[in-house]
Amino acid sequence: MSIDRTEKPAGSSTSSTHVVILGSGFAGIEVLKKLQKEFDANSNIIITLISKDNFILFTPMLPEVASGMIETRNIVTPVRSFCKKAKFYQAKVESIDLDNKQLTLTHVIGRQSQPNDWREHIVKYDYIVIALGSENNFFKMSDVQRCCFTMKGIDDAILLRNHIINVLEQASLEEDNIELRKSLLTFVVAGGGFNGVETVGAINDFIRESVKDYYKNIDMSELRVILIDSEDKLLAEVDEELGEFALEKLRVSGVEFMMRCPVSGATPNSIKLYDGTIIPCYTLIWSAGVTPSKLVAGLPCEHDRGHRIVANNYLEVPGYSGVYVLGDCASITDPHTGKPYPPTAQHAIRQGKVAAKNIISALKGEKEDKYKVKFDYKTKGMMAEIGKRDGVAILFNKFKLHGFVAWWLWRTYYLANLPTARKKLKVLGDWISDLIFKPDVSMITREEIESGEKQ
Repeated sequence: MSIDRTEKPAGSSTSSTHVVILGSGFAGIEVLKKLQKEFDANSNIIITLISKDNFILFTPMLPEVASGMIETRNIVTPVRSFCKKAKFYQAKVESIDLDNKQLTLTHVIGRQSQPNDWREHIVKYDYIVIALGSENNFFKMSDVQRCCFTMKGIDDAILLRNHIINVLEQASLEEDNIELRKSLLTFVVAGGGFNGVETVGAINDFIRESVKDYYKNIDMSELRVILIDSEDKLLAEVDEELGEFALEKLRVSGVEFMMRCPVSGATPNSIKLYDGTIIPCYTLIWSAGVTPSKLVAGLPCEHDRGHRIVANNYLEVPGYSGVYVLGDCASITDPHTGKPYPPTAQHAIRQGKVAAKNIISALKGEKEDKYKVKFDYKTKGMMAEIGKRDGVAILFNKFKLHGFVAWWLWRTYYLANLPTARKKLKVLGDWISDLIFKPDVSMITREEIESGEKQ
């Protein structure tokens, strides 16, 4: 495929300054909004946001998309709706040259799954914000990566929902082959963190309600929904007591647990655990860990043991002027605990605010430390939805909630934080509809997504 090298100048005049933001997650969008507001009338400040997706995904509600409770488009918002002054490029960042302050982008020409060509562009910058998020960590188990479903993106939720409905349809036909039917009706989630717990709660409700309402020849006793984790407790990020509550509530709803027994391998129709146990199943959902991309891990700056870029309390990368790192790919030490801040949305948003303030100060010539803002944030709380009208939460590190109150708080908080009024109304409508009507088991095949993943 031919490659076109096109240099994108910092601006139209020699006095202009180019700020590049990498990533359209919570942190990147927050920086974008603050910079645009400050420099709206300043034509010498050029702002560019670059992301592989042209939307911001509201990840806390992803499990509800997988269960069909929320419509797919209702938790994605176009990046361009935030770009009042800024440019936006939908492209993949191939490399970042921190010494020469430039990066290389590529994008396809033509059909996404079968491109006619690849184009390459060089973008120069004066300031850069690296907020590229994280990827699934399969711990070098290529067979698990090949055979599992993941829950990181909107396509993941669509594929998982279609697959669940598909295997229910297959199981309803296999009335004579008991062993095959059992394996089809076994669903395994690996990972007991927020993503794993919320995913297992959502799909467990969806599977059981769907079987009750539509698959009359499948008995509830035939269903197995299993959560596997390498630790001995759930939600270690929250609180041991609430983790125990979540485990008990999920167990009552039909979820089985295999703790301190991580996955060691997988085939298309089975899972192997470290103790040698083989679980016949066709559905493995991987939520057992994340890691920064190879691009981030390979940058010539300091990294922590998890390959995240180490930043100082101003969110700068030491040794490289004008470079800031935020979100899941950043390791920022909490001065109160001495440990890195957790990679959550609330922290990413606050990091975005602080980074934007420091960039604004630098652009105004206020480069002394007294003009900078340190990132010093105390976690307001942690929440998890563990099924319909059930949740767990801890607020201000002392108030513990569980059950309906925690579930209501979870929904209220995240509904309030959806990006636009339109999305808020649509999600609220989806929730009301779910209270009234049966689950929808229509399977709309996404052939292009599936074929694209296989290539």
